[in-house]
Order: sequence, then C-alpha cells, then structure tokens
Amino acid sequence: MTHWMDLKLSRPRVACQAWFLTTATCLAAMAPLTAARLPASTGSASTTAAPSAPQEGKLEIRLVVVAADLSLKPVPKYRLLITPKVEGPQETALTTGFDGSAQMSLSPGQYRIHSESPLEFEGKRFSWDVEFEIRGGKATSVELSNDNARTEAAAAKATPPQAEDAGALYERFKGSVFKIISDGGHGSGFLISADGLILTNHHVVVNATYLAAKVDDRHKYQVEVLSQDANRDLAILRIHPDTVQARTVLPLAEEGLKPAAVSVGERVIAIGSPLSTETILTEGVVSKVQNETITSDVNINPGNSGGPLLNHQGLVIGVTTFGIGEGAGPGLSGITRIHLAQGALGAAREKMKSSDPPSSRELPVESDYRFTPDSIREMAQSRSPTLKAYHVEAGKMDVQVFTPVLVVSMALQEEREAAAARHKRTKGKDGEGSAAEAEPSQRLYTWQKDEEVFLPVVRIRVYPEVKMTAGSAFMVGLLGSGGKYRFKTDFDRMELRRGEKVIEPILPGRIKEVVNVQGGGGSMKDIGYWGLYEYPPEAFVPGAPLTLKIWEQGVPEPRVLSFPEQLLESIRADYRPYLDSLSSSPAEPR
Repeated sequence: MTHWMDLKLSRPRVACQAWFLTTATCLAAMAPLTAARLPASTGSASTTAAPSAPQEGKLEIRLVVVAADLSLKPVPKYRLLITPKVEGPQETALTTGFDGSAQMSLSPGQYRIHSESPLEFEGKRFSWDVEFEIRGGKATSVELSNDNARTEAAAAKATPPQAEDAGALYERFKGSVFKIISDGGHGSGFLISADGLILTNHHVVVNATYLAAKVDDRHKYQVEVLSQDANRDLAILRIHPDTVQARTVLPLAEEGLKPAAVSVGERVIAIGSPLSTETILTEGVVSKVQNETITSDVNINPGNSGGPLLNHQGLVIGVTTFGIGEGAGPGLSGITRIHLAQGALGAAREKMKSSDPPSSRELPVESDYRFTPDSIREMAQSRSPTLKAYHVEAGKMDVQVFTPVLVVSMALQEEREAAAARHKRTKGKDGEGSAAEAEPSQRLYTWQKDEEVFLPVVRIRVYPEVKMTAGSAFMVGLLGSGGKYRFKTDFDRMELRRGEKVIEPILPGRIKEVVNVQGGGGSMKDIGYWGLYEYPPEAFVPGAPLTLKIWEQGVPEPRVLSFPEQLLESIRADYRPYLDSLSSSPAEPR
C-alpha cells in the first residue's frame, strides 16, 4: 500500500493448516450450530389436560470420506437436509462443522437425511440419502462415508484456457483492477464478482475512515469493508454493482478449497497502481511456491498491495502483498495464494444478505488537465513564491498550502543555493557553479516523470506543532543538554467552506507518523496524525467568503480560519492556465 509517506508493505502472518480449510472458515464453522427444532405432533383435542409432549431425541452426524491414500477426510460446511417420513413437520437443514460433525434435537419418529447438493472429491461426486429413527431421550448416531454414499464420476473438467501474452491479459483485465484509496494512502484491488465484491489486502484498508475505489481516470465510488482476514492480510470490499456492470470479473484459479497448481518457473503478471501511477503491468516468474505464499521476481512496489497475480491462462493465482529487499537490487515479491481468500469471501457473502450496497454516487476526482513542466517552471521562475507566503497560523497547528508552482519554485531555489555554495567554495575555478545556475533543476527533471506534481489540485497540509516536554525543558536549562520533544496535538479532520456550503475534497488524507529521532540537539519519540487534503482549484475563485475549519483530535470545537486575500490571489495565479481552460462560468465545486 502506498501511504502519503514512505511506508513499507506488511508481511502476512502464519495461518492454520487444517485440511483444505482457511482459518476464517474454520473459526466460522466453530460457532454453535443453530438448527430449528421440528415441532412434535399435536394430539387431538380433549376436555382433560393435554398429555405432555414426547421427549425429544438427539441426532449425531459425522461425515467423513476416505481419500485415495486411505486417509480420512472430514467434510466441513456441508449442508444436509432432514425430512420426516410422515406428514407433519417440515424439512430442515443441518450444516457440518469443521470436523465434519453436527448435532440437533428432533421429535421421535422416522426420518431421512439427504444431500442438498453433491460433494466433489478426487474426481468423484458423492451424495447421501439415509433413513434413521429418533427415539425419545436417546441419541442416534449416523455415519456418512464412502460406504453409504451414492457415487458417480465427476463431470470432466473443461479444457484449460490457452495461454495469452502479457499485453493481451492486461488489455482484458486492466478495467477491473482498481485503485483503492483510503485517508492514509492507497493500494490496489480487483473485481471478483458481478455483484460488486473486490479483493484487496487487509493492510490497505485497516483503520480507514475514508475508503473509495477509483475505477478509471474519471470515476471514483465509495466502497465498504465486508470481511477481513488480518492473519492472511486479505479483505473483501463491496462497491455498488451498478458502478461495475460493464467490467470483467477476474476468474480465480481454484480447485475447491485446495491450492491451484502453480509451478516454479511459471511466468506471471501483476497489475496494480504502485507509487504515483495507476493500473500498470509488470511481469516475472514464480521463484518459490509454499502452502500459503508465492515468491516471485515480478516487480511490485508500495501501491501494488492488493492487486492480482495472474498466470498466462488469465487466472488469478494470488494477491500481491509485500516486497522483499533492502534496497540493493530489485528484490522479490510475496504473494498470498488465492485459495486462502475463501474464508473471507464466504464471510462477505453472508454479510451481503443482511446489508445494502454502498452509495453509487460519484465522488470528486481531479481533472484530467495536466500542467506542462515548462509552464510550471516558467511561472516559478517569474514569481519565485515562498513557503511563508502560503502559510497560515492555526494555534497548535501549522497550515501550509502547496501548489505545483510553489513546489517547483522550492526545488529551483534549493538548486540555486547549492550551486552558489559550490561556486563560493571553489571560488569559481571549475565554472560548475555558474553553469548549474543556468540549468534546469535536476529535481525538476526527476519530477517530470511524476504526474502527481503537475495535477491541478490544491493541497492543504495541517501539521501539529512540536514542543519540548516540561521536564526536558528544565533539564535543558539546568544542564544545557538536548531536550525531549513531542507533538502538541493531533489532527482529526478539516472542512473547507464557501459561505455555509462544505466543499467536498478530492482526497481527505489523515496520515499517521511515527517519529523516533535521537541527536545531540534533542530527541523525539512520538506518534502523531496530520492532515493532507486535496481540493479542486476552482474552489478558490472569487465568490462567497472561504473559510477553513480544523478539528484537533479530542477537541469538540473547531478552529476557524479565513484565508488572507493575498494568499487566495497567489493560488489563483498559480492555477491560471487551468482556470482559463474551464468555461467562462465553471460549475461550482461540490
């Protein structure tokens, strides 16, 4: 997942080893079974007191199949139907637990237990239809196995799809791999069902208060978390199905609940939105296959988290999850195998039955307009804006506005200062200082490759101020040593208002920052939260008064700021080419 800081991907943790079961499925199956009891037959009316109902009996079921190697395999989560052989009580259902067993109480009588649907195992289809009797106050055991099953050959498997080249697979599936955006960063996710289920990593969405899927350049929608499996770093999200109607569902490579076949040396591709890019393709080979993970040299970076790993038959064999490497060389990638998502997927399906999908309303996205590097550099050089001119005090918070012109101006200024220092040190003998002053910034050359710098968005950063602790200040005064520092407060949220109307941000970012710094001048060990919101430039055109409300965490009343007119004029000047590209009467920001 790409955070709005440089945060690394997390590793998945060890999961359970039960036969063809995920941990989530095992735990769900351990919940007490709830089966409706069948009512006892009612006697005829009488003028005397009604006789007491017959005492119920107990049904105990165990379902086990014998594998080809003669090992016993309990069958979990298998649904059976209980039907009385006489008219009266209706049919009821019973589902086996993770150990293949189940229990329920029944009124005395004759019954049959039969399969709701066949069980496919090792190329065969098993189904059961067995009669049994319940006696009052006693337990009746029914063993279901190969011996009393109706067995037939399983349907022949379809011919495996032909291999496709990476480019063809990318064109087929790129529209169904989404950028998953939270208030703390972004990752990737992909469509796994036509009713709007999206698979991603748990660490992409954990603790998010804002969650959206950007399905293409112009469309972004709210998503919600239906289920999570933190141990395997997986999560199932839901988007309104109307928003993904025309998109291709990515097929999962599964063989029931068993891992799909993956071979070392097999070529694979990953699709995702790493770093500041959106929906790109990388290709590699499988380097190692384990029960729960695949290791590959396919290149993934922060932001790829939650994207699909596909084989060349176009089947998803895993979820890109973490990177392995310390900066020396390209490193390797860790992928969670796709069969492990079955537990989270089953839990999501259950939750869907009792909940409505999220809204299908379009969320604001940035314009497809892009500044050219030359135009930004020209504006930066002609005006030379400074950080101070874009800064606003807000008590315990510092408010800083960033525009592309300001960011490039800072880079040019740093290079000019560095060139002047070198020129002074060498006394101009090598001529490099003066030459460097005339050249475009090297950082600008680097940033030309990063479209984020040239997006037409106004970024407002709200950062908590830092203060020295009381005891540390005393020791500094006494001994002259370095002090201990901490954040004064934490950012919670902000609102930009034009008059009484709230302007919806393109991105409401709330970033967690862990600080652990030790030095001669002092030390700081703290965790703080700061804000980084993105707004459309048209929100700052002349009109009703523009105010900014900022909430500190734990403080109910916000601090209300008004923007200095000079700052508003600078913002408008920085986005003038973009604003001029709009119609003469641009739509009011949402």
